[in-house]
Amino acid sequence: MNIDFGSIIQRSFEIAWRYKTLWIFGLFSGAGSRSFNTDVSDFTGDIGLGRSRLEDLGPLGEYLTDWNLPDEMIPAFIGALVLWFLALSLLFFICYLIAQPAIIDAVNKVTRGGQYSFGTSFSRGVDFFWRFFGITLVEVFAGLALATTIVILAIVLTPFSLLLTVPAAIVVIFFIFHTFSLAEVAMVARNNQVGDAIAEGWGLLMRNKANCFIMTLILIGLGIGFAIIITLAALIFFLPVNILVGILTGNIVAALLLAILIGLPISIVLGGYTGTFFNALYVQFYFRLVEPQPTQAVATPAAPSGPMA
Repeated sequence: MNIDFGSIIQRSFEIAWRYKTLWIFGLFSGAGSRSFNTDVSDFTGDIGLGRSRLEDLGPLGEYLTDWNLPDEMIPAFIGALVLWFLALSLLFFICYLIAQPAIIDAVNKVTRGGQYSFGTSFSRGVDFFWRFFGITLVEVFAGLALATTIVILAIVLTPFSLLLTVPAAIVVIFFIFHTFSLAEVAMVARNNQVGDAIAEGWGLLMRNKANCFIMTLILIGLGIGFAIIITLAALIFFLPVNILVGILTGNIVAALLLAILIGLPISIVLGGYTGTFFNALYVQFYFRLVEPQPTQAVATPAAPSGPMA
């Protein structure tokens, strides 16, 4: 089956730019969250709980030293910071379980002639919350099983034999990624249960291994391209912020506030657009596999006006 990858890449760029409300879903999807950050690591550094000396805490240790905090307060401060990050991670995970099916539903409607609205797609995301939680658990267990196998083989086998294990692990990752990525789209598009969706994802992968391999190369290439663009944007926008913070203040609270106020809007835009693009790309790829002749949309709905676009 020949797929015109160029057309779906171009269409994905168009969708990501035209339907800006999708950026909200894209921001919290798997692809967008990797680009969504406030560069907080520049201020916190490595806060390993097993380390007691302030100099081991990187920039955070320097700020704590300047504050002259009592020794007994330092573990509590670090613990509170870790809890904050854990709570934020949990919030992002919950948002992901809603945003991922929501953006699949939205791209499905936009590309196949349906009527897209932000509220309807959000509602679909809520409807699929527990099913996406289930399929995510299965995928995590599959990844843990692979990681455990690699560790065991690394211990048991000789280094020469391990050279054969690493390529095999890459192949397994390829199968895991596409099976579950296709399954997620199938679950929303066909309203499947977890088991049926995974079975469909596996079947599509086995019948289209060459196309999935090409899509993998495209995702890697585009991912590198987006990473370069985001890095350049970070250098352009965040570096002046960090210099300004260094000149004006040595207070970590003021530094974080400045980073959030100036850097967060940029991160939101980059993360939202990136997540929307990659999701649109893969959803279209799924439909090219299940429908060799692309569905002719009756009429592509115009971008919503007002708050919807």
